[in-house]
Amino acid sequence: MHRHALVYSDGNWWYDPLSNEFGFRLGGRETREWTDTTWEFPGPDEYAGLATRTDPGWFARAGEKAMHTAVVTGDPHAIDVTAGQHPQYRNTADVLAGLMSLESRRTYASELLSRSVVGGFEPKDDPFIKKYMPDAGLVVPIAPGVAVTLPIMRVAIALTVAELHQEQGNLDTAIEILELVNRTTHVALSMVEVLCAAGRFDEAIALTTTTLNDDDVTAMTLTYRGIALRETGRTEEARATLARALGYDSRSESVLTFARIVRSSMGENE
Repeated sequence: MHRHALVYSDGNWWYDPLSNEFGFRLGGRETREWTDTTWEFPGPDEYAGLATRTDPGWFARAGEKAMHTAVVTGDPHAIDVTAGQHPQYRNTADVLAGLMSLESRRTYASELLSRSVVGGFEPKDDPFIKKYMPDAGLVVPIAPGVAVTLPIMRVAIALTVAELHQEQGNLDTAIEILELVNRTTHVALSMVEVLCAAGRFDEAIALTTTTLNDDDVTAMTLTYRGIALRETGRTEEARATLARALGYDSRSESVLTFARIVRSSMGENE
């Protein structure tokens, strides 16, 4: 199992897989913006197996034992029902049942996960998740050719909810969800994509003013900035932005191809 550092542009985040806790190590460079890299953790289809590795023990409360039993079954409905019987696990159940329903009941998953984000719940601080599935995560597709794997945390849930609302055509709702969480580079990319889809190009431009081409995520963000500039008639700025997005051959081929397609739409060929 691979774990990579979650990086801030002027320092590093640390992650303790045993406690599922994060912390910030201050760096020496001037703060620019959030950046983050990929984590590789077991996804929702493995949550039940992860929970079996730790036994609640004799002295665990009835609610904890009941929730553990429900998670081990792998049945999102059982988790939801258990939270109805033990309300102190409502937030935990919304996250776990929601994520475990993504492949089968996407509208249901969207309702549960949206409630979690709007309510301000931070799963990485949840005692049950920290105890029974500290290594758990999820894969979130953000834009064409760009996906991120993150631990179960509020930002990851918000990105997932935004994608669900976007595929349902609820663009304004997706934007509102993203505005509730920290502006990581992944959140910025998701936001600018939805803003462009909603035709809110001036907001997309304002959001990406300081974006640099640091990785696949920011290169794709610059491509969407190029789209927004093109759509507002700022053609020369759009061409310059797309040139920045294409500035590194090391970016993934899917990202480079998308940027080239956008460039070709402006009459700029290889």
